[in-house]
Amino acid sequence: MNGNIHLKYADERDKSYGVAGMAIAVVAYDCEDMLASVSIDAAPGHNLEFGNEMAFNGNPRLSAKLAWNELLKHYRLATGLLVANAMSRHYVQHRRRLPGETQRALHDVLHTCGAADEVQLDADEVDEVLTSNYQFFDRLFQMQVVHDATHRLASDLVAQRTLSAAEVLDRLAAMMRVL
Repeated sequence: MNGNIHLKYADERDKSYGVAGMAIAVVAYDCEDMLASVSIDAAPGHNLEFGNEMAFNGNPRLSAKLAWNELLKHYRLATGLLVANAMSRHYVQHRRRLPGETQRALHDVLHTCGAADEVQLDADEVDEVLTSNYQFFDRLFQMQVVHDATHRLASDLVAQRTLSAAEVLDRLAAMMRVL
């Protein structure tokens, strides 16, 4: 059986909670300046639109260590987006912890997608990134203010389909004050 079935959206409402969770991850990682918009109508994998700051094409003036740190930062954020998507859908929408099948699916995706190759992480380092994201978002998605912000953002996404970065930040303002 394909483990990715545990990561697929059940319906539009489920997708809105997943996209809301990813927007919350962007804010939690202080990367909101990179966000351009969010949409539940976008093609899979393109529900969050980022500005040019998110694209890292290398810079010959950066040292190898600084370039690697920038790639690692983007990998941690991308992993956080995946984890926050799943946690938002389970913790907030369904009010339950992540099932073991979903945790395994997250693990499998991160080990097979090839993104860790760009950062040259071995399996143990990929697991460390996943574990740190899991622990961080586990704490975050247990907070009532995060639940309230997620419900509001998911509801507005269903109603409006696409929100600008400013609209997302407006809906997450109360949550941002406590982070």
